[in-house]
Amino acid sequence: MSLRQWAFLPRIRGNFLSVLAVGLTAWLIIVPLVLLISFSFRLGTPWQPGSFTLENYLVAYSDPQVYTMFLNTAILAMTSTLLSVGIAVLFAFLTERTDMPFRNVAWGLMLIPMAVPGILFAISWTLLLSPKIGLFNVWLRWLVSLFGAELSDGPLNIYSLWGMVFLEGLRGVTTIFLMVVGAFRAMDPSLEEASRVAGASNRATFFRIFIPLLTPALFAAGMYNFMTHLESLEIPLVIGFQAGIYVFPTYIYFTAQRFAPPRYGLSAALGAIFLVVSILLVYWYRRLIGQGERYTTVTGKGYRPRIVSLGKWRYLALALFLIYFILTIAAPTFILLWRSLLRFYVMPSWSALPRLTLENYWDALGEERVLEAAFNTIIVGLATAFLTMSLSLITAWVGARGRFRGRVLLDALTFLPHAIPGVIIGIALVILYLQPPLNYLPLYGTIWVIVMGLTASYIAFGSRTMNGAVAQIHQELEEAAQVAGAQGTTVLRTIVLPLLLPAFVGGCIWVASHSLRSFSIPLMLTTSESWVLSVVMWDLWTQGKIGQSCALGVVLILALAALTTTGRWLVSRLSRQETT
Repeated sequence: MSLRQWAFLPRIRGNFLSVLAVGLTAWLIIVPLVLLISFSFRLGTPWQPGSFTLENYLVAYSDPQVYTMFLNTAILAMTSTLLSVGIAVLFAFLTERTDMPFRNVAWGLMLIPMAVPGILFAISWTLLLSPKIGLFNVWLRWLVSLFGAELSDGPLNIYSLWGMVFLEGLRGVTTIFLMVVGAFRAMDPSLEEASRVAGASNRATFFRIFIPLLTPALFAAGMYNFMTHLESLEIPLVIGFQAGIYVFPTYIYFTAQRFAPPRYGLSAALGAIFLVVSILLVYWYRRLIGQGERYTTVTGKGYRPRIVSLGKWRYLALALFLIYFILTIAAPTFILLWRSLLRFYVMPSWSALPRLTLENYWDALGEERVLEAAFNTIIVGLATAFLTMSLSLITAWVGARGRFRGRVLLDALTFLPHAIPGVIIGIALVILYLQPPLNYLPLYGTIWVIVMGLTASYIAFGSRTMNGAVAQIHQELEEAAQVAGAQGTTVLRTIVLPLLLPAFVGGCIWVASHSLRSFSIPLMLTTSESWVLSVVMWDLWTQGKIGQSCALGVVLILALAALTTTGRWLVSRLSRQETT
């Protein structure tokens, strides 16, 4: 090659981090999704691709069940989001702007549901609201019998679309709460004072002042939560499968995993259409975020949020929170623990206490497969956390400091996977690493494919976290290092990373804890050589070993609680060191 042809090399070296960020992001996100779309037009299998055809689309969209599935998915995502937003806004207002008793304790307890894996949350509610043996149903039947009514089952049935809506709605509250609680704290009190002077009640102020001003934050949080519900697999799989109700993730799972042979082309055709929907949702979400400045109300002058007195409603507000706490934390945890201590299920009672045993724990932890899965899960959690946050740091820094034209596109690209169901990411990676020539690499069937899938899924969170942290670092620090002769990678390693260490470690803790309890991507990519605990729990559940599944779940919850507690202590320690 001529010297002119090699002239691009110095430019690449000067923009090494930009090239690295774009390359890794493209490999983790763009390449698998492009191959997914390409394979949707082919017959055969990933390892033996056939001819190009439209048959997959004709088969997929000529089936009436597909449209029922899409309708179920839309109903589930939309109604669950409305339920989550309503509960989250209520508790954000009560904990931040009212004199509700124990509101600081309630604020902390709002975070605990994040430690319960979705698969365990769904399993626990089958034990609470199963029509025949559900604990709550047994109590309700006893209660109505006092009034002369006799019921053989029910009266509530968790195995329904509305049962799934109820559980998804409860699961989504914490995320929306964290996204909107700051907005309640930052509301300009002069607007409330003007409302009071005009004679408006607290109720009128809430609906006419608070809610309209929170519109961008509410829509953004709702859209984020809507995308989360679209890709949820655990609750639809545990609850919907027994009821014969399919939503998009479960339908994709069964076409790819339960058909013999697997119909990857059909799965790809369904996933390709969903990708279009995902791109539109991400575009809309970014537009909502961009309009937030129009609703800015904090001026920094005489700012102090006013606490609203609830008067006689104070304890009613506390009672509402206690009901939420029971439904999301206390009751599911209790029933999982109770079932894990019984060989054969009996209703909780004092007379059943002598039957409690630890045999389920010994049986579960004594399996070689479980020990291997535990080791694999730890490796997956650590590797995913480090890879995700490292790539997020690079992309955030390049997006804030880089000089190439694709910075905005790169930022949008890192957020795209949040709107894509994990089952689609899993199918895309199967197609990628089983197609020639990559099928010759010893990657498929290992935990490293799971790590790459989870990294692609969690980079949306990581990039948002690091974007906010990088924005707080003034560019003068980096310019001073560059004047002293430091290169881009040296500046990132010696200046930027130490200053961002608390945010980086905090992100690692979040990603690691979510990786340990992740389900959809490992379910699609796990083989006999790469078991992880969440998939083992599901396998035990399907085999009827409910006690062992619950025992593993309790152990995992304790491990997650220890990890998050240690992580919060470490982040707070790093933050204190940074300020001293």
